[in-house]
Amino acid sequence: MLAYLLALAIVTSPVGDKIESAVKSYVESNFGNENVEYQYDFHRVNLKLFPSDFDSVKVLRIGKNSAIGNTVFTLGVFKNDRLVKSMPVSIGITMLVEALITTVPINSGEKFREIDIAKRAVVNNSQLPLTDPCELSGKQARTYIPAGSMILPSMCENIPVVKAGDRVSIVFETKTIKLTAEGLARQKGGIGDVIRVANLGSKKVIRAEVIDSTTVAIR
Repeated sequence: MLAYLLALAIVTSPVGDKIESAVKSYVESNFGNENVEYQYDFHRVNLKLFPSDFDSVKVLRIGKNSAIGNTVFTLGVFKNDRLVKSMPVSIGITMLVEALITTVPINSGEKFREIDIAKRAVVNNSQLPLTDPCELSGKQARTYIPAGSMILPSMCENIPVVKAGDRVSIVFETKTIKLTAEGLARQKGGIGDVIRVANLGSKKVIRAEVIDSTTVAIR
């Protein structure tokens, strides 16, 4: 409750209004899209550190590549279009996104099923949840996913078309030549995955991209 009152206090003061407007404008311009909205917590901003007389506030830079979480904004305080002071402030930002949600448990190796879309809060920018059901096309669960979970990219993998131990053709091709060799897959992989393959002729293990269930290519 105290944090809420402090946050409310800053946005209802003239100085706080300018800070709020500058930060929101910067975040929406640089990170906003139609599928997300942001919530802001300004209660850590100390208004007493700002000059008593200034015209405007602009965000000069932020301390990381995403605004989500506790983010340090360097604000420029201007008077008559002249920078009079720059100040770092810490602002908490939560992203609300329409995310893909599991409604039933999904076991490792299972295809995704019974998926819902719901608005969820994201406070960590290490991974953003998937938002489009099309992103699950050709995917299966990499690990067990409990019901009610946001689906993250790290939870997904391509459905394997090659299994460890499968014989495959290794292809190397340029504009002028095409070479092929027989190989043995050392690990599973879906189309587009890069897997380890043993060349049966040279006995060397290489990395190649899965093209289909019988072919891998050296890129």
